[in-house]
Amino acid sequence: MAVNPLPPSSQAAFWRGVLVSLPIAVGIVPFALVTGIAGVKAGLNAVEVTAMSVLVFAGAAQLVALQLIGAGASIFFVWLATLVVNLRYLMYSSALARPLEALSSRMKLLAAFLMVDQNFALAVSQYSSLGPRITPWFYLGIGLVLWLVWVVCTYLGALLGARLPEAWSLDFVVPLCFLVLLVPAVQNRPSLFAALVGGLVSTALIGMPYRSGLFIGAVAGIWAGVWLENRQGRRP
Repeated sequence: MAVNPLPPSSQAAFWRGVLVSLPIAVGIVPFALVTGIAGVKAGLNAVEVTAMSVLVFAGAAQLVALQLIGAGASIFFVWLATLVVNLRYLMYSSALARPLEALSSRMKLLAAFLMVDQNFALAVSQYSSLGPRITPWFYLGIGLVLWLVWVVCTYLGALLGARLPEAWSLDFVVPLCFLVLLVPAVQNRPSLFAALVGGLVSTALIGMPYRSGLFIGAVAGIWAGVWLENRQGRRP
């Protein structure tokens, strides 16, 4: 996505980020609604689900956490599973260190909280054209809009979920959302291998208590993808 001409000020860059984020925000609406519904099905009320979205701005991790909470998993196990899901943010942080270096320490904390796949990708891709002064505000404009849409739509989803009859089972919706997230991420052999191994292990261990098979499958998938990538890298 080209971003031209160069915004003349940090304020203009922020509003450019807001505008760029609008079509992306439309895409996260269904995931936020499903997350709200999943939260209610896990036993949380609308206020609790919304508070979780306010504090946990990470869709995949939140869905995993809600699934485990609904299964009665311990807080430690929920924390561990979400940690594994969010490990990619370590790499994101490293890649964003240079584009966001102009921010103050306090603003960097906000930037870290607002870090998601979409504003990471746009900030990194546009850094060469926007430069070190403008990129941070472009990034923050995207992140704030996405966070606001996520919180509002999660709340609406929780209200909707609280009004759905018990007979309307929506258990299939969360796995369906994960499939939608997974397909674009499979771009090479290691990522395909990771997805296959993770899916097979999770399915094989589906009967384990607290849905711990999901966590084991995630770890197995990550290991499989890294192993194949390293093996390909060693080939002459």
